Amino acid sequence: MIFDNPIFSSWYTDTVDVYRVVNSAAGNIDTQERQQVGSAIPCRIYNSQKNGPSMQDGAARVNSTDKLSCDVNTDIREGDELLVTRGGALGIQNQPERYFAGNPQKYYDPVGGALTGLVHMEVGLLLQEIVR
Repeated sequence: MIFDNPIFSSWYTDTVDVYRVVNSAAGNIDTQERQQVGSAIPCRIYNSQKNGPSMQDGAARVNSTDKLSCDVNTDIREGDELLVTRGGALGIQNQPERYFAGNPQKYYDPVGGALTGLVHMEVGLLLQEIVR
């Protein structure tokens, strides 16, 4: 469950929309298409490593690595495209940031999470954008 401990009940201040490339068949042709598999899922970005833009191949690029924390049962897989809205769970209408998910790591509490309620999943995030 999402942080059942009342001390951490408001920890997830952000929301994430999850997109995944899935295989589909149209007649005799197999294709891949991007589909939304999750919407407005409570989460939190933390341990943000934002770097300034750098010039590469004639264009400025921004790279950063962040971490996302969410409920352990959230359906996020490595390679998923994530649109994270900072403050989205608080009703703030920010522009979403586009990330790609690393391998999710699930953290369980001893004794089935009965002690602290800190059962959660962490996902390493990669942001790579060309500055416009």
